Amino acid sequence: MSQYTIFGGGPAGLYAAWRLLNSETLSPSDSIEIIEWGNYDYQNNGTGDRLPAGRICSHHYQNNVEQSYIEIGGMRYIEWDDTTKTGHQLVTTTIKALGLDQNSIDFNTTDNPLLFLRGEMMYQESISAETPAPYNTVGNENEAAADVLIGNVSNAITSDNATDRVSQCQFYATGELPPEFQSEVYHPGTLASNIGYWNIMYDQVLNEGYQYAADGGGYTSNVINWNAADAAVYNGEFAPGGTFKTLSSGFSSIFTTMYSKIVEMANAQGVPFTMTKNTRLHSIWDEAGTTQYHTATSNSPNTPSGAAKSTDYAFIAMPPHAIEAVADATRYLPQEANRTNFLNENRVATYLESVIHQPSYKVAMFFDREWWKEDDLPMPLNVDTATNTFGPTITDLPLRQIYYFGDNSPGNVGTPVYGMLASYDDMRYTQFWQELELSVSEQHDTPPSDNLQPLKGGSPATPAMIEMLKIQLARVHYGNDVTTSELIPEPLETVFMNWGHNPFGAGYHAWASHYNICDVMQGIRAPGRLAGLNSSNVFIIGSAFSNDQAWIEGAFCTTESVLKDYLGLPTIATDLDVYPLICGC
Repeated sequence: MSQYTIFGGGPAGLYAAWRLLNSETLSPSDSIEIIEWGNYDYQNNGTGDRLPAGRICSHHYQNNVEQSYIEIGGMRYIEWDDTTKTGHQLVTTTIKALGLDQNSIDFNTTDNPLLFLRGEMMYQESISAETPAPYNTVGNENEAAADVLIGNVSNAITSDNATDRVSQCQFYATGELPPEFQSEVYHPGTLASNIGYWNIMYDQVLNEGYQYAADGGGYTSNVINWNAADAAVYNGEFAPGGTFKTLSSGFSSIFTTMYSKIVEMANAQGVPFTMTKNTRLHSIWDEAGTTQYHTATSNSPNTPSGAAKSTDYAFIAMPPHAIEAVADATRYLPQEANRTNFLNENRVATYLESVIHQPSYKVAMFFDREWWKEDDLPMPLNVDTATNTFGPTITDLPLRQIYYFGDNSPGNVGTPVYGMLASYDDMRYTQFWQELELSVSEQHDTPPSDNLQPLKGGSPATPAMIEMLKIQLARVHYGNDVTTSELIPEPLETVFMNWGHNPFGAGYHAWASHYNICDVMQGIRAPGRLAGLNSSNVFIIGSAFSNDQAWIEGAFCTTESVLKDYLGLPTIATDLDVYPLICGC
């Protein structure tokens, strides 16, 4: 008889429950419980908020699942190619196992995006020696697209020696700057993982080159001072024109379907399954070889509710920001001789801080027409009318990236509604929009740290936020001389998602420098064992400490590796010799 307790009902937590039941290794004497802080509608029926899994959120117009939707969380995956052994294997396999592969469609991105940088409009393909981007770079880097500059720096770091998943893992651990690397700061033979990416980009292309990469690439998070070994490999996935897939039923349908399968399999196998909502993990420790924990309710999230509980297997399927809060709470529990506070042991605490938190913000707007396709635009978008998703348009304004979802409603539901992801931004730009979440007549009446907006789904934008969005959209699409928002029609609905708020603290994560990424990936999965409790069955799963940060694949891979390596479950992964779930040492 074993109790499996999963803290967190996001991608990793639901995947853990689904795989435990899917493996058919449990018996009716075992039980599974998911403890989730949110109060989501996992059943996906009727109307209402659709936020069924952590940082995945397909927001439908007026919360009506029959209407158009915009992804205001994770929104795509890379389909696994069995010939080249590339892509997201576990996500692709899971989508097929759930019967959703029939809904898999292209998530179209353009290889010639419209750019609005430093007040100038241009298509990416028009950038050349005759018409350079408006950056005073020293090495003619402004005569090509920003992703070319990023690629050149990456190649200088790796010397093209990290071309597949296995060699990438090796480079993270032992990769050195190649003999031909030229720099007055970093010498050939320097361990790349001990260098900050911002530092080495400045070293190679100076400030204007770095600023062009940051502005023209669309993601500020990709050029921060993270682990240069990982950054050099990772950035290529986000270049405009990348091949992505999504689901016509909305990306959230992976997890609404998965939840239904969990309930169905649990009932069929006679395995007790419960979902406890409005509850969070407060603290966790080892007591004489037994995993003990406290929970707290949404009404009193900082106070343990009731007596401590125990479990046989604990899966902490939570982002680092939330885990750090648990570690802090556990630190102040009464100290007893037979109690081990493993999350605060030096090596565990060091590994927990091996990733950088990257706040992310998304704003969805719905309109009664696709004004971005109209003839009066000075530089019309190259929109493929046969598809509903197109982008990005990239700007250095706080909007940063814009995607055009159009009318993607499941069927004929009356008057069509057209959706736009009006702002997809991260890092320092999120603060610009966060200060517009309250109206100009409001002041804080509760601590900002108690703002759990992401747990509630997309929140209505204030009038000031809407006007700020419209004036920036007008400048991006009509030119730098625009001083009014009147060119943009009034939206039917505008909602925002601030992934920087608690309990997530970030939209995604990046490996910090001066860490052996492979060693951390292996060790942090079992923090109790890392702290010397060799029989501990507490596991940390999720995308943050994975080889696929910012992707659902990372959440699935860390979970699958735990189930395979520690619980002995047969894996659904294949080709592990070329596609390791996580990096080894």
